[in-house]
Amino acid sequence: MKVIKAFGPKDLRLVEVPEPVPGNGEVLIAVRASGICGSDKWFWRVSGPVDAVAGHEVAGEVVKLGPGVKKLKMGDRVAVNNVVGCGHCHACRSGEFVRCPNRPGKDVNNGFSEYVVAPERNCLLLDDRIDYETGCLIFDNWGTPFGAVSRADISVGHDVLIFGCGPIGLAAVALAKERGAYVIAVDPQPYRLNAARQIGADEILTPDDALPDKVRQITSGLGVDVVLECSGKAPAYQLGLASLKIGGTLVSVGEGACVDFRPSDFVIRNHLNIFGTWYSTMYQGRMVQNLILEGKIKPKAFLTHRISLEEVPHFFGKVCDFEDNILKAVIVIPEK
Repeated sequence: MKVIKAFGPKDLRLVEVPEPVPGNGEVLIAVRASGICGSDKWFWRVSGPVDAVAGHEVAGEVVKLGPGVKKLKMGDRVAVNNVVGCGHCHACRSGEFVRCPNRPGKDVNNGFSEYVVAPERNCLLLDDRIDYETGCLIFDNWGTPFGAVSRADISVGHDVLIFGCGPIGLAAVALAKERGAYVIAVDPQPYRLNAARQIGADEILTPDDALPDKVRQITSGLGVDVVLECSGKAPAYQLGLASLKIGGTLVSVGEGACVDFRPSDFVIRNHLNIFGTWYSTMYQGRMVQNLILEGKIKPKAFLTHRISLEEVPHFFGKVCDFEDNILKAVIVIPEK
């Protein structure tokens, strides 16, 4: 099969490798659409050749069944939850692989390829009205912020501040609006702020817009009920905590930040809550699919680029460098 491999910094190549074989309880999936996520940027920055392949936002067709597969059948259209738990604990039995205490450390990646192997339990059947491009966005691009808005229990009347208007942050804007919140979106990139406005943000700000004073001005001096930190940038935490009303909640979504703050100043005396949330569960994936089918969210609202597998080596750097006003890009692999 064809696969994109990394051979060093900014050196991606399309190569041929053996087709994987599904093991017990696994299926082989022909990838039809694979989203490019911000967390895939490690693939562009490796120091030398690596065997690992990026890509964890996958939707495709089941083309081979491993032994022990009980429910899926050949030709089923599925979206893949890439987080693999042990499969036996209470969390895994509930489809909450993200909460598994015994995770094996091997998730379903390899999405930048023609085929992937995934456990049957990680596959969500796609409704016939859901295309593959939409399907590949369910678990991470939309499922991750769905988990965040759920954890914060955002509802009608809440003021919500969202840091970072990449694909995750933009989906968070739409999901918070769907729940009836008043949304303030923050990002340094004008084209991302424009996208946030188009998808429903009530206010758009840059990090330089006198935060948190501007936020308190918008909220009559009270501060916001919820901050969704989707940027993974350390300054957003202090700005976000300082923008919360007493008893407010910050949900940490974006990864990579190293944060230093005094709890007495930011948390203790304001009775603040700080939650972490990571990726999404099988149940949350089903809920996202239902929202799509009900017309409550438009998952491709900020899908700006579609490319072939062959184009990845020359295109990937543009994603990493914020070129061409790229918001969300999906690799599309047609049926042979």
